[in-house]
Amino acid sequence: MFVPTFRRLQVFVAVAETGSFAAAARRLGIAQPSVSAHIQSLEKDCAGPLFERRMGKEPILTEIGRTFLLHARGLLANASKLQADVAPRVGGDQQLNIACQRSLATAVLRASLVDFAQSNRDIRTSVRVAFQEEVVASIRKGEVDIGLLLGNEPVEGLATKLIGRQKFIIYGAPGHPLAGRSRIPPAELSGVDFVSPPERTVFGRTIMRLLASIGIAPIRITAETTEFSMSREFTVAGLGLCCSLEASVQADLDSGRLVRIDLDAPPLFVDILQLANPKRIDAEAVKRFSDFMGRAGSGWG
Repeated sequence: MFVPTFRRLQVFVAVAETGSFAAAARRLGIAQPSVSAHIQSLEKDCAGPLFERRMGKEPILTEIGRTFLLHARGLLANASKLQADVAPRVGGDQQLNIACQRSLATAVLRASLVDFAQSNRDIRTSVRVAFQEEVVASIRKGEVDIGLLLGNEPVEGLATKLIGRQKFIIYGAPGHPLAGRSRIPPAELSGVDFVSPPERTVFGRTIMRLLASIGIAPIRITAETTEFSMSREFTVAGLGLCCSLEASVQADLDSGRLVRIDLDAPPLFVDILQLANPKRIDAEAVKRFSDFMGRAGSGWG
C-alpha cells in the first residue's frame, strides 16, 4: 500500500513550486541530499519518475508528477485544515512558526530570537531561515505565522510592521583604488565594479534602489551570489565593491580584511519588517512575539 509521509509530500511540492532541489532545500531548511532522498523514495513508490532531470536546467514534472502534485497539494491542504480545526483543543496557540531572512537571522536577530525562545518556554518556537522571496511566500501560503525581512517598502497585501532599522555600508578589499580615501562623492562609484545579489531577486533590487538613492547608478556587476559568505569572498578577492549590512562584515572590518568606503553622503538604512499571517494575527504566541520584538527593536538601529 502506497502511503507517502507528510514530509515527503512537503518536499515534493517544494521542488515543484521552487523549480529546483536546491531552492526546495532552502525553503524547508534541510540539506539538498535529503530533498533528493525524499524524491527518490517517492519515485520508487510511484514506480516512475516524478521529475524529468536535465543537466544544468530546472527539473520538469512528468505526467505522473503533474497528477501526483494535484493529490499532494490536496492532502497537505487537508492536513493544514485538520491542524487548524484541532489546534484550539491542543494548545495550538503555543506553537510559533517564523520565517526569517538569512542575513537578519545570522547577523542581527539571532540573539533576540534565542532570548524570545528562552523567556517563552511554553511556546514551541520554530525558525525557518530563508531568502526574502521565500519569507513572503511562506506568509502568503499560511505556512508560517511571522515573517521577518529587510526592505524599505511595505509588502503588498500583507500586514507589515516596522520593528527596526539596519545600517548598510559599502566596502571593498584593502587594495581597492577607493580604499583609504575620505568623503568620496557617490557619483564616482557610478560604473564601478560591484559584487551584488542577483538583480532578479528582491534583495538585489533593494540594494540597487539603495545605491541609486544617493546617486550611485548605474553600477557594473562583476559577480552575483545569493550567499553572503560568497559575496564577502568575492569582495576580498578584489572583484568589486559590495553594499551590505554593516553588522554582517563588522568582524572583517575590525580585522582589516575589508575596508569601509567613506562616502560624502547620508548613511544608508534599510528597515526591518515584520509580516503577519492574517489567520494567526490574534494568536497569543504571535502577540507575545510581536510585543517582544517591538521592545527589542530599539537596539537594532
